[in-house]
Amino acid sequence: MKKEQTTDMTRGPVFRQMAVFALPVLLGMLCQRIYNFADAYIVGRFLGDEALAAVSISGTAMYMMTSIMMGVTTGVSIVISQFYGAGQQKQIRETFAAGIHVSIWMTVIITIVGMATTDPLLRLLQTSEELMPDASTYLLIIYAGCCATMLYNFASAVLRAMGNSVVPLVFLILSSILNVILDVAFVSWIPMGVAGAALATVLSQLISGVLCVLYALRIMPVLRLSRREWKPDRHLIAEILRYGLPTGLQMSIISISDMTLQAVINTYSTAMIVAYGVALKVEGLGFQLADAIGTAMGTFAGQNAGAGDIPRVKKGVRSAYLLNILCYGIFCPVVFVLAEPIMRAFTDNPESIRYGMEYMRIFTLFFLAGGVLVVYHNILRASGDVAVTVLMGVSEVVTRIGCAFLLPAFFGYRGLWFVSPVTWICAALVGAVRYYTGGWEKKAMRLAQYIPQEKKQQSR
Repeated sequence: MKKEQTTDMTRGPVFRQMAVFALPVLLGMLCQRIYNFADAYIVGRFLGDEALAAVSISGTAMYMMTSIMMGVTTGVSIVISQFYGAGQQKQIRETFAAGIHVSIWMTVIITIVGMATTDPLLRLLQTSEELMPDASTYLLIIYAGCCATMLYNFASAVLRAMGNSVVPLVFLILSSILNVILDVAFVSWIPMGVAGAALATVLSQLISGVLCVLYALRIMPVLRLSRREWKPDRHLIAEILRYGLPTGLQMSIISISDMTLQAVINTYSTAMIVAYGVALKVEGLGFQLADAIGTAMGTFAGQNAGAGDIPRVKKGVRSAYLLNILCYGIFCPVVFVLAEPIMRAFTDNPESIRYGMEYMRIFTLFFLAGGVLVVYHNILRASGDVAVTVLMGVSEVVTRIGCAFLLPAFFGYRGLWFVSPVTWICAALVGAVRYYTGGWEKKAMRLAQYIPQEKKQQSR
């Protein structure tokens, strides 16, 4: 492999490596957010507030699907990054093959279960009868096309595990542009309603995923499998699932708590649902900063844990803290000041604008806690301490569900705006206790002893 196509994060300046790696990841995630913003903006402008509310509700339900997929691809990424840090190229190929098999079967399961449970799930979310048809249509199309979502996430996870965060970005930018064009075409020019917005998202992700896979195979010969290597290694499948299933479980149970909050929101007016839906997209945009830094942290920690360099992993955590402070020191004040024009870009309803402004100006005060939470998730997971990340997820569920019912009872609807901040703080405290007591270090050292170290290949 050519040197510039992968990044060995077991050597070199820590902060610079993490910042340079995180930037393309962030840009890629922002492009992915454009999918959601384009859907919301075009649907709201061309189809009205009810259609926008239906898409917002579907977005919450979609997170269950994407969380499971992200769990699986995270498992692949962690195992590959550990073998990459240890210089084990044969095991990288075998893990790549095992990951393909796991991803295919998981996609089939998600598609079947998702499409079969769409309406019951929406009813569980207390979706009103007038919003049910559009929400169901949108969600069914997304589930039917979840293979596209898995394809891109799998390809990008493999590339990032090996230190390449640029190639996924290039094709995601192309896909984002295509998504906007298709959104306008299928919603405005060809009046397909919310189905058009969903179809545009699926087609965009499919094109992005296919191109990412094809180009990755071309520039990274280490990923090209012989006929014999296509046979999955059961041990590596077990390793992928050992990391992936707890991660997927942790993200899924968090999505359940998110859906509980959405269900409570749905008992209020359409204006409240629209406000929450728009503000949630801004909140999600802010979390792209944390997720980008967390992805860099995960790759960095995975490679260095595989290489047995625990002090360097700790340097990476300190760099992640600093990156969060820098990013949210800019993002939060900007959103606080621009909350009103952001809401007006999506809706003209004065009530929705007021609700949305309130929520955005509250969560921006606590966003740094969310960023630190993501750092702990990634450092603990990449070092093999996955059970604690599940515990952190459980704490998020308990806190979010409890606060979703208790805070409105004491503070009215405004109590709902504090549910997420309180949840972030509580879960981050769980992660902080585990990190600073040092239990993860023992797991990381056992991991390094399990993976035989080989001399780094000069081609890297």
